[in-house]
Amino acid sequence: MDEVGRGVYPFCGPCTATSEAWRAAEVRGPMGGRFYGHRDVCENCGSSVRTLYKTVLWVPVSKVGRYRIVPTGGRSYVGRKVIEQPLRTVVRREPVSAIAQYPELDGTPDYKQAEAYWLDREPGQALPHYQAALAEREQLLGADDPATLRVRLRVAQGLLATANYGRAIAWFELLTPQLVEVFGSHHELTRTAAEAVTGARLMVGGPRSEAQLLADIVAADVSSGADAQLLRDQAALGKAQLACGDISDAVETLIEVVRHAVPGHPDTAVYRSALAEACEVAEARGKKRDVQLAGAARQLLNRADAPTST
Repeated sequence: MDEVGRGVYPFCGPCTATSEAWRAAEVRGPMGGRFYGHRDVCENCGSSVRTLYKTVLWVPVSKVGRYRIVPTGGRSYVGRKVIEQPLRTVVRREPVSAIAQYPELDGTPDYKQAEAYWLDREPGQALPHYQAALAEREQLLGADDPATLRVRLRVAQGLLATANYGRAIAWFELLTPQLVEVFGSHHELTRTAAEAVTGARLMVGGPRSEAQLLADIVAADVSSGADAQLLRDQAALGKAQLACGDISDAVETLIEVVRHAVPGHPDTAVYRSALAEACEVAEARGKKRDVQLAGAARQLLNRADAPTST
C-alpha cells in the first residue's frame, strides 16, 4: 500500500501522485456535506474527481474541495484529496537531534537487532525490539526528538505490518502531527505516516468499524492498566467517533484523555488539539448537549492548570 509508484490501493500510481491521503467523515442528517460532479474518470483505477460541498438542509452552500473517489458499494467510497497545485519544493533544514549526546543509543542490542530484522523484512520480529529501543530514546531524548520520532514511526509501521490495525491507527494519529511539527508536512516521513494510516483504515473498513475496534482495544487497555497506551488508543477512539458523527461521545472521550494526560508532554499537545477540533465541530454542527459538552471542554482547555498548552 505504501508503494507510491504503483499507487495506494485502490488508486493507481498517477492518481496517487496527484492527490493526498484524506479521511472522510460519516455525514448524517441535514447538516454535512455532499459530492457533486463526476469527471476525469481514470481508465486505470476507475476513480473520478468529484467536488465536495458543505450543505445546510441538504442544500449546498460552500465548496470544500475536490476529491478523487472510488465507490466501494452502496454509499461507501474511498477518497483522496486532489492536489490543486503541484507541491513546490520547500527547502527545510533537517532538524537536529540530541542523539549526538547519546551515541550509545544507536548501538544498543535492541536497536541493532530491530534494524537487522527490519532490513530482513521481518517486521514482527523487529517490533518488540523497536518498542524497547523507543522507551530508551523517549527517556533520554524526549518523545518529539527527531531520532525518537523515527523509531516511533517504525513501531507504528510494525503494528500495521503485523495486522494490529487499531493500535497502528492510534500510533499514526499521534505521530503524524508531531512529524509535521518537526519535519514539515511534505517530508518523506510525514507523507509515509499519512499514507500508512489510510492503508490501515482501508483494512478496518470505515469509521464505524474503526470506532468499534478501538473501543475493544481501549477496554483491553483498561484491564491491563497500560496508561500511555490507554491515552493513545482513547484519543484515536475519540477521533473515530467524531468521524462517525457521534459528536458528544467524541468530546467526552477526548475530555478524559486530556484530563489524564501528562502536563508538558509533547503527546498532550496532540490530544489537546484533537479535543479543540471536536469542540469546533460540536459548536458548528452539534445539538444542544454537544454544545454544552464543548463548553465544558473549553473550560478544561483554558484552565491555567490544564495539561500543557495548544
